[in-house]
Amino acid sequence: MTMSSGTRISAIMIVLNERKNLERSLPSLRFCDEIIIVDSGSTDGSIEYARSLGCTVMHRDFDHFGAQKSHAASLASNDWVFSLDADEWVTPELATEIRSLIQNPNLNAIWIRSRLVFLNRIFRLGREIRVRVLRIFKRSAGDFDRASVHEKVVIPAPRDTTTRNHILHFSYPDLPHYFKKMDRYTTLGAASLRAKTSRPEALIRAALFPAKFIQFYILQLNLFNGFQGLLWSLLSTYAYLLKFLKTVQRT
Repeated sequence: MTMSSGTRISAIMIVLNERKNLERSLPSLRFCDEIIIVDSGSTDGSIEYARSLGCTVMHRDFDHFGAQKSHAASLASNDWVFSLDADEWVTPELATEIRSLIQNPNLNAIWIRSRLVFLNRIFRLGREIRVRVLRIFKRSAGDFDRASVHEKVVIPAPRDTTTRNHILHFSYPDLPHYFKKMDRYTTLGAASLRAKTSRPEALIRAALFPAKFIQFYILQLNLFNGFQGLLWSLLSTYAYLLKFLKTVQRT
């Protein structure tokens, strides 16, 4: 980890059995002044590997993504915090840009461009290369919300900018990994929707899945991303359908 002059930054990450992904993501954070890992019970060597790189590792039982990341941010010793997921990688160009941007006293939040890598293909066209995520912020200016899934940073009075460079999001290395992750996210998403979506409304929205495929594949230009673009669109449509079917299935 960098012991830099000037403004300092802490990297945070929540982890559960991410040993393989950590081999890629943690070395890309060496430009940060500290790396804090909040683990929720890994058994695959994630904790030992993170500690071998000098990371601070703390345990917290997982409840929701928002609460878990907020807890990680609260452990940071610096005001600037950079939240990275275990399946993401910071390019050297982005690392240099981040260190430069946090020196600007007029900023309190930084959006990062994200580019999808799906089944070893980097998407180069369409929506998946235009994604912006708010991952760098001053703790004194905001915090994560408490969403169970798809959490976000809330900055009441943002003074923000967007990076030129991207993180690479290695979201799904293979299909078994995709289906495992999709099952978890659709279950969490359905639990959140049940409180605000009636069963008839959920059924109507589920029936719209053919239109969602058109949106994913054609309107979002994934037809230009080869076979992986087609497969991504089909699986995204299935995940959309499954989330609303799980919403209908009350417990």
